[in-house]
Amino acid sequence: MTPALSPRSRIAREAARVLAKGMAHDAGRSGFELEPSQRKAAEHLAAFGAAVTTRRLALPRRTPRSIYLHGPVGRGKTWLMDSFFRRLRARKRRVHFHDFFRKLHAGTHAPAGDGTAIQNSVDALLSDIDVLFFDEFHVHDVGDGMFIARLLRTAAQRRIPLVVTSNYAPDQLLPNPLWHDHFVPTIAAIKEMMDIVEINGPSDFRRFPVAGAVPDESGPAFRSGRIITPGTSRQLGRLGLFRPTASQGHVLTPTTQPIVVKNADPDLLWVGFAELCGGLTATSDFLALADAYRTWVIDDVPSPSTDGSASAPAWQRFSNVVDVLYDQDVTLFLIGAGPMEWDVAGPAETRPVDMDRIASRLSLLGRAASDEAEANDEVAGS
Repeated sequence: MTPALSPRSRIAREAARVLAKGMAHDAGRSGFELEPSQRKAAEHLAAFGAAVTTRRLALPRRTPRSIYLHGPVGRGKTWLMDSFFRRLRARKRRVHFHDFFRKLHAGTHAPAGDGTAIQNSVDALLSDIDVLFFDEFHVHDVGDGMFIARLLRTAAQRRIPLVVTSNYAPDQLLPNPLWHDHFVPTIAAIKEMMDIVEINGPSDFRRFPVAGAVPDESGPAFRSGRIITPGTSRQLGRLGLFRPTASQGHVLTPTTQPIVVKNADPDLLWVGFAELCGGLTATSDFLALADAYRTWVIDDVPSPSTDGSASAPAWQRFSNVVDVLYDQDVTLFLIGAGPMEWDVAGPAETRPVDMDRIASRLSLLGRAASDEAEANDEVAGS
Protein backbone atom coordinates (compact mmCIF):
# COMPACT_ATOMS: atom_id res chain seq x y z
CA MET A 1 0.00 0.00 0.00
CA THR A 2 1.38 3.38 -1.02
CA PRO A 3 1.82 5.64 2.00
CA ALA A 4 -0.37 8.73 1.99
CA LEU A 5 1.33 12.01 1.09
CA SER A 6 1.59 14.62 3.78
CA PRO A 7 -0.38 17.86 3.25
CA ARG A 8 2.85 19.71 2.48
CA SER A 9 3.90 17.08 -0.09
CA ARG A 10 0.50 17.29 -1.79
CA ILE A 11 0.75 21.08 -1.94
CA ALA A 12 4.29 20.89 -3.33
CA ARG A 13 3.33 18.33 -5.97
CA GLU A 14 0.40 20.47 -7.12
CA ALA A 15 2.54 23.62 -7.17
CA ALA A 16 5.14 21.87 -9.34
CA ARG A 17 2.44 20.60 -11.69
CA VAL A 18 0.97 24.07 -12.11
CA LEU A 19 4.37 25.65 -12.76
CA ALA A 20 5.37 23.01 -15.33
CA LYS A 21 2.02 23.33 -17.08
CA GLY A 22 2.37 27.11 -17.09
CA MET A 23 5.77 27.03 -18.79
CA ALA A 24 4.46 24.56 -21.38
CA HIS A 25 1.48 26.88 -21.93
CA ASP A 26 3.81 29.85 -22.47
CA ALA A 27 5.69 27.84 -25.07
CA GLY A 28 2.51 26.86 -26.87
CA ARG A 29 1.27 30.44 -26.83
CA SER A 30 4.57 31.43 -28.48
CA GLY A 31 4.12 28.80 -31.18
CA PHE A 32 6.48 26.02 -30.17
CA GLU A 33 6.83 22.96 -27.94
CA LEU A 34 9.59 22.48 -25.40
CA GLU A 35 12.22 20.09 -26.75
CA PRO A 36 13.43 17.30 -24.41
CA SER A 37 16.26 19.14 -22.66
CA GLN A 38 14.06 22.22 -22.19
CA ARG A 39 11.29 20.05 -20.80
CA LYS A 40 13.71 18.44 -18.33
CA ALA A 41 14.93 21.90 -17.27
CA ALA A 42 11.31 23.05 -16.85
CA GLU A 43 10.67 20.09 -14.55
CA HIS A 44 13.69 21.04 -12.44
CA LEU A 45 12.49 24.63 -12.26
CA ALA A 46 8.95 23.56 -11.35
CA ALA A 47 10.21 21.36 -8.51
CA PHE A 48 12.44 24.18 -7.32
CA GLY A 49 9.53 26.64 -7.43
CA ALA A 50 7.34 24.26 -5.44
CA ALA A 51 10.07 23.97 -2.81
CA VAL A 52 10.34 27.76 -2.60
CA THR A 53 6.60 28.37 -2.29
CA THR A 54 6.06 25.62 0.32
CA ARG A 55 9.25 26.39 2.24
CA ARG A 56 7.43 28.30 4.95
CA LEU A 57 5.41 25.15 5.74
CA ALA A 58 8.49 23.05 6.46
CA LEU A 59 10.06 22.66 9.90
CA PRO A 60 12.97 23.04 9.86
CA ARG A 61 12.92 25.29 6.82
CA ARG A 62 15.32 23.79 4.29
CA THR A 63 16.89 25.93 1.59
CA PRO A 64 15.99 24.62 -1.89
CA ARG A 65 19.01 23.74 -4.02
CA SER A 66 19.85 26.46 -6.52
CA ILE A 67 19.65 25.74 -10.26
CA TYR A 68 22.40 26.35 -12.82
CA LEU A 69 21.05 26.22 -16.40
CA HIS A 70 23.78 26.03 -19.02
CA GLY A 71 24.21 25.14 -22.65
CA PRO A 72 25.20 26.51 -26.06
CA VAL A 73 23.92 29.88 -27.26
CA GLY A 74 20.39 30.26 -28.57
CA ARG A 75 18.85 27.21 -26.86
CA GLY A 76 16.20 29.10 -24.90
CA LYS A 77 17.80 29.27 -21.45
CA THR A 78 16.83 32.87 -20.81
CA TRP A 79 13.38 32.38 -22.31
CA LEU A 80 12.70 29.45 -19.97
CA MET A 81 14.04 31.28 -16.95
CA ASP A 82 11.89 34.33 -17.72
CA SER A 83 8.76 32.19 -18.16
CA PHE A 84 9.44 30.62 -14.77
CA PHE A 85 10.22 34.00 -13.21
CA ARG A 86 6.87 35.41 -14.29
CA ARG A 87 4.96 32.48 -12.83
CA LEU A 88 6.81 31.99 -9.54
CA ARG A 89 4.84 33.34 -6.58
CA ALA A 90 7.66 34.54 -4.37
CA ARG A 91 9.75 37.59 -3.56
CA LYS A 92 12.24 37.60 -6.39
CA ARG A 93 14.76 39.73 -8.25
CA ARG A 94 16.22 39.26 -11.75
CA VAL A 95 19.61 40.69 -12.71
CA HIS A 96 21.77 40.47 -15.81
CA PHE A 97 25.49 39.84 -15.41
CA HIS A 98 26.56 43.24 -16.74
CA ASP A 99 23.96 45.18 -14.78
CA PHE A 100 24.98 43.33 -11.62
CA PHE A 101 28.56 44.48 -12.00
CA ARG A 102 27.52 48.03 -12.83
CA LYS A 103 25.59 48.23 -9.55
CA LEU A 104 28.37 46.47 -7.68
CA HIS A 105 31.06 48.82 -8.96
CA ALA A 106 28.82 51.83 -8.32
CA GLY A 107 28.45 50.64 -4.76
CA THR A 108 32.19 50.41 -4.28
CA HIS A 109 32.48 54.15 -4.91
CA ALA A 110 29.82 55.01 -2.32
CA PRO A 111 30.56 55.59 1.39
CA ALA A 112 31.07 52.19 3.00
CA GLY A 113 28.82 52.75 6.01
CA ASP A 114 28.55 49.52 8.01
CA GLY A 115 30.93 46.94 6.56
CA THR A 116 32.72 47.09 3.26
CA ALA A 117 31.29 48.85 0.21
CA ILE A 118 31.30 45.61 -1.80
CA GLN A 119 29.46 43.74 0.92
CA ASN A 120 26.90 46.55 1.15
CA SER A 121 26.24 46.21 -2.59
CA VAL A 122 25.80 42.44 -2.28
CA ASP A 123 23.52 42.93 0.72
CA ALA A 124 21.33 45.34 -1.27
CA LEU A 125 21.05 42.83 -4.12
CA LEU A 126 19.89 40.09 -1.76
CA SER A 127 17.62 42.19 0.43
CA ASP A 128 13.92 41.29 0.80
CA ILE A 129 13.88 38.40 -1.67
CA ASP A 130 13.34 34.65 -1.58
CA VAL A 131 15.07 33.90 -4.91
CA LEU A 132 17.72 35.64 -7.04
CA PHE A 133 17.64 35.10 -10.83
CA PHE A 134 20.99 35.72 -12.53
CA ASP A 135 21.09 35.78 -16.36
CA GLU A 136 24.19 35.33 -18.57
CA PHE A 137 26.45 34.18 -15.73
CA HIS A 138 30.07 34.12 -16.89
CA VAL A 139 33.49 34.91 -15.45
CA HIS A 140 36.43 36.04 -17.57
CA ASP A 141 38.20 38.29 -15.07
CA VAL A 142 39.74 37.21 -11.76
CA GLY A 143 38.43 40.36 -10.06
CA ASP A 144 34.88 39.58 -11.17
CA GLY A 145 35.42 36.06 -9.89
CA MET A 146 36.10 37.45 -6.42
CA PHE A 147 32.83 39.40 -6.52
CA ILE A 148 30.93 36.29 -7.64
CA ALA A 149 32.47 34.29 -4.79
CA ARG A 150 31.30 36.95 -2.31
CA LEU A 151 27.77 36.88 -3.75
CA LEU A 152 27.51 33.08 -3.57
CA ARG A 153 28.87 32.98 -0.06
CA THR A 154 26.46 35.64 1.19
CA ALA A 155 23.48 34.00 -0.57
CA ALA A 156 24.35 30.69 1.10
CA GLN A 157 24.65 32.34 4.51
CA ARG A 158 21.25 33.98 4.05
CA ARG A 159 19.75 30.79 2.64
CA ILE A 160 18.67 32.51 -0.57
CA PRO A 161 18.67 30.13 -3.57
CA LEU A 162 19.59 31.24 -7.09
CA VAL A 163 18.47 30.43 -10.62
CA VAL A 164 21.36 31.00 -13.01
CA THR A 165 21.71 30.84 -16.80
CA SER A 166 25.09 30.52 -18.52
CA ASN A 167 26.68 29.50 -21.79
CA TYR A 168 29.36 27.77 -19.74
CA ALA A 169 29.38 24.61 -17.66
CA PRO A 170 30.81 25.40 -14.21
CA ASP A 171 34.20 23.86 -15.02
CA GLN A 172 34.52 26.20 -18.02
CA LEU A 173 34.15 29.41 -16.00
CA LEU A 174 37.20 31.73 -15.95
CA PRO A 175 38.82 29.72 -18.75
CA ASN A 176 42.07 31.71 -18.80
CA PRO A 177 44.67 29.14 -17.64
CA LEU A 178 46.59 31.86 -15.82
CA TRP A 179 43.68 32.45 -13.45
CA HIS A 180 41.43 29.39 -13.62
CA ASP A 181 42.95 27.72 -10.54
CA HIS A 182 42.01 30.78 -8.47
CA PHE A 183 38.34 30.14 -9.27
CA VAL A 184 38.34 26.38 -8.72
CA PRO A 185 37.11 26.67 -5.08
CA THR A 186 34.15 28.78 -6.26
CA ILE A 187 33.39 26.24 -9.00
CA ALA A 188 33.34 23.55 -6.32
CA ALA A 189 30.91 25.69 -4.30
CA ILE A 190 28.65 26.09 -7.34
CA LYS A 191 28.52 22.33 -7.81
CA GLU A 192 27.83 21.83 -4.13
CA MET A 193 24.94 24.30 -3.84
CA MET A 194 23.36 24.02 -7.31
CA ASP A 195 21.72 21.39 -9.50
CA ILE A 196 23.55 21.58 -12.84
CA VAL A 197 21.04 21.28 -15.71
CA GLU A 198 22.10 21.36 -19.36
CA ILE A 199 19.86 22.68 -22.16
CA ASN A 200 21.50 21.28 -25.28
CA GLY A 201 18.99 21.18 -28.12
CA PRO A 202 20.45 20.65 -31.60
CA SER A 203 19.93 24.16 -33.01
CA ASP A 204 20.75 27.76 -32.22
CA PHE A 205 17.25 29.07 -32.88
CA ARG A 206 18.38 32.68 -33.15
CA ARG A 207 20.64 31.91 -36.08
CA PHE A 208 18.67 29.10 -37.69
CA PRO A 209 15.00 29.69 -36.87
CA VAL A 210 12.61 26.92 -37.85
CA ALA A 211 8.91 26.36 -37.40
CA GLY A 212 8.19 25.60 -33.77
CA ALA A 213 11.55 26.93 -32.56
CA VAL A 214 12.15 28.88 -29.39
CA PRO A 215 11.46 32.58 -30.01
CA ASP A 216 14.43 34.80 -29.43
CA GLU A 217 14.53 36.80 -26.21
CA SER A 218 15.68 39.99 -27.89
CA GLY A 219 13.33 42.95 -28.17
CA PRO A 220 12.05 44.59 -31.36
CA ALA A 221 14.48 47.52 -31.19
CA PHE A 222 17.62 45.40 -31.28
CA ARG A 223 16.25 43.26 -34.10
CA SER A 224 15.52 46.37 -36.18
CA GLY A 225 19.25 47.16 -36.48
CA ARG A 226 21.44 46.46 -39.53
CA ILE A 227 24.94 45.39 -40.49
CA ILE A 228 25.92 47.73 -43.33
CA THR A 229 28.72 47.14 -45.82
CA PRO A 230 30.51 49.07 -47.16
CA GLY A 231 28.46 51.96 -45.78
CA THR A 232 27.90 54.28 -48.74
CA SER A 233 25.88 57.46 -48.41
CA ARG A 234 23.11 55.86 -50.43
CA GLN A 235 22.95 52.82 -48.14
CA LEU A 236 22.89 54.98 -45.04
CA GLY A 237 20.32 57.37 -46.47
CA ARG A 238 17.92 54.49 -47.11
CA LEU A 239 18.04 53.82 -43.37
CA GLY A 240 17.69 57.47 -42.38
CA LEU A 241 21.34 57.71 -41.33
CA PHE A 242 23.65 60.55 -42.33
CA ARG A 243 27.34 60.68 -41.51
CA PRO A 244 28.11 63.35 -38.92
CA THR A 245 30.29 66.31 -39.79
CA ALA A 246 33.53 66.93 -37.91
CA SER A 247 31.93 69.78 -35.99
CA GLN A 248 29.41 67.42 -34.42
CA GLY A 249 32.07 65.40 -32.62
CA HIS A 250 32.65 65.83 -28.90
CA VAL A 251 33.66 63.96 -25.76
CA LEU A 252 31.32 62.03 -23.48
CA THR A 253 32.21 60.75 -20.02
CA PRO A 254 29.50 58.21 -19.14
CA THR A 255 31.28 57.05 -15.97
CA THR A 256 34.96 57.80 -15.52
CA GLN A 257 36.42 57.15 -18.98
CA PRO A 258 36.16 59.91 -21.65
CA ILE A 259 35.02 58.67 -25.08
CA VAL A 260 35.35 60.68 -28.30
CA VAL A 261 32.10 60.32 -30.27
CA LYS A 262 31.16 61.56 -33.72
CA ASN A 263 27.65 62.61 -32.76
CA ALA A 264 25.32 62.35 -29.79
CA ASP A 265 21.83 63.54 -30.65
CA PRO A 266 19.11 63.25 -27.99
CA ASP A 267 18.41 59.65 -28.99
CA LEU A 268 21.27 58.62 -31.30
CA LEU A 269 24.92 57.86 -30.54
CA TRP A 270 27.42 57.64 -33.42
CA VAL A 271 30.89 56.42 -32.49
CA GLY A 272 33.85 54.72 -34.14
CA PHE A 273 34.89 51.18 -33.26
CA ALA A 274 38.39 52.27 -32.22
CA GLU A 275 37.12 55.05 -29.96
CA LEU A 276 34.52 52.80 -28.32
CA CYS A 277 36.46 49.57 -28.00
CA GLY A 278 40.13 50.35 -28.51
CA GLY A 279 40.77 52.29 -25.31
CA LEU A 280 40.06 51.71 -21.64
CA THR A 281 36.27 51.70 -21.75
CA ALA A 282 34.42 49.32 -19.47
CA THR A 283 31.02 47.67 -19.45
CA SER A 284 29.81 50.31 -16.97
CA ASP A 285 30.40 52.93 -19.72
CA PHE A 286 28.34 50.94 -22.22
CA LEU A 287 25.50 50.48 -19.74
CA ALA A 288 25.37 54.20 -18.96
CA LEU A 289 25.37 55.09 -22.67
CA ALA A 290 22.65 52.51 -23.39
CA ASP A 291 20.46 54.24 -20.80
CA ALA A 292 20.97 57.59 -22.53
CA TYR A 293 20.90 56.63 -26.23
CA ARG A 294 18.38 54.18 -27.70
CA THR A 295 19.97 54.01 -31.16
CA TRP A 296 23.67 53.34 -31.72
CA VAL A 297 25.77 53.57 -34.88
CA ILE A 298 29.25 52.06 -34.68
CA ASP A 299 31.28 52.68 -37.82
CA ASP A 300 34.74 51.69 -39.05
CA VAL A 301 34.15 48.21 -37.67
CA PRO A 302 37.07 46.01 -38.81
CA SER A 303 36.34 42.75 -40.54
CA PRO A 304 36.43 39.97 -37.93
CA SER A 305 37.67 37.50 -40.55
CA THR A 306 40.23 39.43 -42.61
CA ASP A 307 41.33 42.52 -40.66
CA GLY A 308 43.81 41.86 -37.87
CA SER A 309 44.09 45.48 -36.75
CA ALA A 310 41.84 45.10 -33.68
CA SER A 311 43.32 43.56 -30.57
CA ALA A 312 41.76 40.78 -28.50
CA PRO A 313 40.81 43.27 -25.71
CA ALA A 314 39.10 45.49 -28.31
CA TRP A 315 37.04 42.58 -29.63
CA GLN A 316 36.17 41.57 -26.06
CA ARG A 317 34.90 45.09 -25.36
CA PHE A 318 32.90 44.91 -28.59
CA SER A 319 31.35 41.64 -27.42
CA ASN A 320 30.40 43.37 -24.16
CA VAL A 321 28.81 46.22 -26.17
CA VAL A 322 26.67 43.73 -28.12
CA ASP A 323 25.66 41.98 -24.89
CA VAL A 324 24.56 45.24 -23.29
CA LEU A 325 22.62 46.52 -26.33
CA TYR A 326 20.92 43.15 -26.80
CA ASP A 327 19.87 42.96 -23.16
CA GLN A 328 18.76 46.62 -23.04
CA ASP A 329 16.94 46.34 -26.42
CA VAL A 330 18.84 49.17 -28.11
CA THR A 331 18.87 49.54 -31.90
CA LEU A 332 22.35 48.87 -33.31
CA PHE A 333 23.79 49.75 -36.73
CA LEU A 334 27.25 48.40 -37.55
CA ILE A 335 29.15 49.91 -40.51
CA GLY A 336 32.32 48.43 -41.97
CA ALA A 337 34.12 47.91 -45.24
CA GLY A 338 33.57 44.17 -44.82
CA PRO A 339 33.37 41.31 -44.98
CA MET A 340 31.33 41.39 -41.77
CA GLU A 341 31.04 37.66 -41.18
CA TRP A 342 31.04 36.71 -37.51
CA ASP A 343 31.08 32.95 -38.04
CA VAL A 344 34.47 33.15 -39.73
CA ALA A 345 36.66 34.78 -37.14
CA GLY A 346 40.26 35.86 -37.50
CA PRO A 347 43.32 34.52 -35.70
CA ALA A 348 42.72 32.76 -32.37
CA GLU A 349 44.82 35.33 -30.51
CA THR A 350 42.37 38.11 -31.40
CA ARG A 351 39.15 36.10 -31.13
CA PRO A 352 36.95 37.17 -28.19
CA VAL A 353 36.04 34.48 -25.69
CA ASP A 354 32.32 34.82 -26.41
CA MET A 355 32.43 35.01 -30.22
CA ASP A 356 29.82 32.25 -30.62
CA ARG A 357 27.32 34.18 -28.50
CA ILE A 358 28.07 37.44 -30.33
CA ALA A 359 27.70 35.75 -33.74
CA SER A 360 24.36 34.37 -32.59
CA ARG A 361 23.09 37.76 -31.49
CA LEU A 362 24.37 39.67 -34.49
CA SER A 363 22.64 37.15 -36.75
CA LEU A 364 19.40 38.82 -35.65
CA LEU A 365 20.37 42.05 -37.42
CA GLY A 366 19.40 42.54 -41.04
CA ARG A 367 21.99 43.09 -43.74
CA ALA A 368 22.25 46.20 -45.87
CA ALA A 369 23.82 45.06 -49.12
CA SER A 370 26.05 47.06 -51.44
CA ASP A 371 24.52 49.64 -53.77
CA GLU A 372 25.05 47.28 -56.71
CA ALA A 373 23.21 44.44 -54.99
CA GLU A 374 20.37 46.76 -53.99
CA ALA A 375 20.08 48.02 -57.56
CA ASN A 376 19.88 44.44 -58.85
CA ASP A 377 17.16 43.69 -56.27
CA GLU A 378 15.17 46.71 -57.44
CA VAL A 379 15.44 45.63 -61.09
CA ALA A 380 14.41 42.09 -60.23
CA GLY A 381 11.42 43.35 -58.32
CA SER A 382 10.28 45.92 -60.87
